[in-house]
Amino acid sequence: MAQMHSMWISVKKNINCKCRLTDVICHLPQPANCKGSHFHKSETGLTPLTPQRILCAKQYLISTMQKQKRFHELEAGNPSRNIIEMIFRAASKNPSKHPRLIKRVIRVKNTIDVLDRFEKYREAVKSRSCEMCKSHPRSMVDGNELMQFYGTTMTCCNNKERTKISDLCKDPNCRVCRLIQTGFNTSYNNKNGIRLSTNSDTLSEDTTVISNRKKAKRAVIVCRTIAGIVEKDQDLLEEEHDSVGNGVDTKLEYLTVKDPSAVLPCFVIVFC
Repeated sequence: MAQMHSMWISVKKNINCKCRLTDVICHLPQPANCKGSHFHKSETGLTPLTPQRILCAKQYLISTMQKQKRFHELEAGNPSRNIIEMIFRAASKNPSKHPRLIKRVIRVKNTIDVLDRFEKYREAVKSRSCEMCKSHPRSMVDGNELMQFYGTTMTCCNNKERTKISDLCKDPNCRVCRLIQTGFNTSYNNKNGIRLSTNSDTLSEDTTVISNRKKAKRAVIVCRTIAGIVEKDQDLLEEEHDSVGNGVDTKLEYLTVKDPSAVLPCFVIVFC
């Protein structure tokens, strides 16, 4: 488990899925409709972050992100893909038995709004944990961020031709695309919570919804998840708790979070 966590940390740094608006403003090209004296460089050589520049940059980001594809499929041999595949196999309940054939590994390219919502939720969890003055060190440091799997299905990957997947499909039955499109904010998740797992075998959704889809392929979404303060007994769940965890001793096997903002999808693995 420790080795798997270290591998995840290394690939997480490379995928650059943490981003804030002010981190990228200075690296953006100057929008054509936002020229003005407030864009001139200062004596220090740095462009001042004036309200006008921030507004123009935000408008530019929104228009750019709307055109950006949401998926980037990783080719076999890609270093990040190799690590994700190792994590996926190591997280199986029986890693040495019946090895699963990985068909595709897809990186999720989250929008600025999704990234910002995730970081704001983290800060809220950290702030609440500090105010409670209890022993929740991980929650106070990083919101108790964990790597979790969300097991589901994907239909748009079942085409006969070997074409790369680059964007969300429009098939209402493609669970992966609909989950990422809605930010996990579905009627089922709103009612039952978002159920994730530390193993890559578990289906996280209502299986009766997806079991009749013959063309659907098994898939897991690898997620960064803000677990916050975890309660292991559903009956004892209080407002101060951020999630419910089931497991043995200190090892969580399943985690159910209440807020979709706590989940950031990073990779999709399609397998059979």
